[in-house]
Amino acid sequence: MKLLTKTSLNFISASVLFFLVGSMAMYFSVRNIIAEDLKNRLLQQQNEFIYTAQQNKVTDLVSELVFVQTTENKQLYSFSDTVLIANEKYILYRKLAFSYSQNEQDYKVSILLSQSESDKLIMKIAIMNVGFAMLFFLIMFFVNRHSIKSALGVFYSTIRKLEDFEVTQSSTLSLDTAEIEEVKKLNQVFEKMSAQIRQDFISQKEYTENVSHELQTPLAIISSKADELMQADNLSKEQMEQLALLMETTNRLSKINQALIFLTKIDNRFYTEASTFAVNDLIKEKLSLFDDAILDKNIKLELDLLDITHVYMSPYLAETLIINLIKNAIIHNENGGVLRITLSNNTLSISNSGSPLSFDEKDIFKRFTRSNENKKSLGIGLSIVQRICDLYTFNIAYSYADEHQFKINFKK
Repeated sequence: MKLLTKTSLNFISASVLFFLVGSMAMYFSVRNIIAEDLKNRLLQQQNEFIYTAQQNKVTDLVSELVFVQTTENKQLYSFSDTVLIANEKYILYRKLAFSYSQNEQDYKVSILLSQSESDKLIMKIAIMNVGFAMLFFLIMFFVNRHSIKSALGVFYSTIRKLEDFEVTQSSTLSLDTAEIEEVKKLNQVFEKMSAQIRQDFISQKEYTENVSHELQTPLAIISSKADELMQADNLSKEQMEQLALLMETTNRLSKINQALIFLTKIDNRFYTEASTFAVNDLIKEKLSLFDDAILDKNIKLELDLLDITHVYMSPYLAETLIINLIKNAIIHNENGGVLRITLSNNTLSISNSGSPLSFDEKDIFKRFTRSNENKKSLGIGLSIVQRICDLYTFNIAYSYADEHQFKINFKK
């Protein structure tokens, strides 16, 4: 949920709650005020009745809203509500009842005052209150929303620039100046952090290049010297085997070093050059490199490139991706097995015959994960494949159902 939506919902929720509570409080307050006014008016009419009764007979003062009847019990004044029927309508009245004595005779006097006008007044006040409150909250909502949206303009600008930020670019991250102190501080932190990230990237890039050079040179020297020793005539069979093992280990170490450096370069986005090309043509081109390997294992190739699929990525990484997948499918295939390559609906599927995995299939993309049948494998090829897919947000998945199958969806 966006911050603007969240704050708007909070404002509306708080406003509705405040409005409901305030409306109820106002309604009862107005009713009490009106009831007190009716009471005062009835008391005033009582005083006028008593004053008039001193000049006239009590019974002569009877009217539609004044009732007089004899009584034997004196009582103090009391207020109550009563209903009269007029023109087949029920009308609510407020009644004041009190005792009055004249010529040694006690009378019970009831004075009525209609509440219909009071109820109409309450209704009008309530409608006006609701109207003004709704108008007020509506104005405040849009003012608040516009204010927050304006204040967050720099924040959203910062987000867009961060999304476009590339550590490989030489230009520095320049963010807009904000009036809000918190956003201003946040932009300063991002600018400082981006500068530090770029500096770390440059340092790591230099380190990777230095390691690549410094390790490959001694490994090449070891391999060369071991090869020279192999050419000597006075070596025993045991010494020849030891030298052969040394050369094999050196070559393996060199390949591991190159693979790990390659992974580091992918993680640090060394391969920034990209272009658009057809995956179909790339598969056909790289598949020809494995003709001899396919022939040696008598593998049946089923090639089904239905759709022409274009991708935008580094050509070198695309070649590495395809080569590693095909190479993996051939190495782990069985003699006389099947290799199926299908490209359809932006999805590349490479399947091969073979026994189930000797390890958990969740670990298939982890580094140095090897099957029991192929201990000489480096176990890095599929890890490189996944890193390339992650770099370009391609979805890659593995499954086994009588055949090993890798699927890559090129659609972002």
